[in-house]
Amino acid sequence: MNARVRKKASDVFRETEFLLAEKVPFSKAFPQIKDIVIEITESNGFQKSERRYQKSNFPGEYVDCSNTLCYNGGIQIGSMVRDMVLANKTVSKISRSCQGYEGSPKGRRRYRPCIHFFWVEITIEYY
Repeated sequence: MNARVRKKASDVFRETEFLLAEKVPFSKAFPQIKDIVIEITESNGFQKSERRYQKSNFPGEYVDCSNTLCYNGGIQIGSMVRDMVLANKTVSKISRSCQGYEGSPKGRRRYRPCIHFFWVEITIEYY
């Protein structure tokens, strides 16, 4: 791995093999969802960026952090959607800190938790 490329949460998830679970496409995991809109605002305290996802471009289990110094950074969207489906909720607003950390260029030392923060609004339409 190039020292300048730091793995994000989706990279770690993609490379992990699970013993008791299978990774499946969105339509197979959530057949009861007709459509979904996920609006994410990410902030580092100074700047904000916004992203929008729908069923056609669902980001996967994780949305990555944009901090270039962050390892394993991002937030887990899949668990938020699963919780909503279990509760049959149609709208949810959630805020989370990035799960990653800033570290040395080769990743050997952890300097501090990532300072990025996410606000997530999810709207689900069921069949």
